[in-house]
Amino acid sequence: MQRMVLAVAISVTISICPAVRADDPPAPASSVQTVQPEDAEAILGCNVTGPDGKDIGRLVDVLVDENGQPQAAVIDFGGFMGVGSRKVAVHWSALRFKPSGKHQVTLEMTPDQIKAAPEFSNTGKAAPVVTPADAAPAPTPAH
Repeated sequence: MQRMVLAVAISVTISICPAVRADDPPAPASSVQTVQPEDAEAILGCNVTGPDGKDIGRLVDVLVDENGQPQAAVIDFGGFMGVGSRKVAVHWSALRFKPSGKHQVTLEMTPDQIKAAPEFSNTGKAAPVVTPADAAPAPTPAH
């Protein structure tokens, strides 16, 4: 009985793993592109300033859609070393990027808008994303 079980397991393994022959062409290699330091910088962990230039938080995550396009940034506001801080997801259009030797990220929202925003908790649920009034999509006309 044990020999028959072993034979079945081997045949399944052989049918799943196709043989690789020496004369098969190699798989195409991935292409590698380079990005010059002046053309791009990492933004995760960057300080975020308000419109007045004062530090208000730190960019800790980027939320993307199913096509990989950025939709929102998660910003950690306040607190000290993670204690007493509050994370808020803000619409991508509310951010301004100013490369100037040290990458600068500016959030175009007022302190009142930030305080009124719902907290972002990464629980696998839909994220509440704050959209500034000037970046809000136009309302859809009623039929």
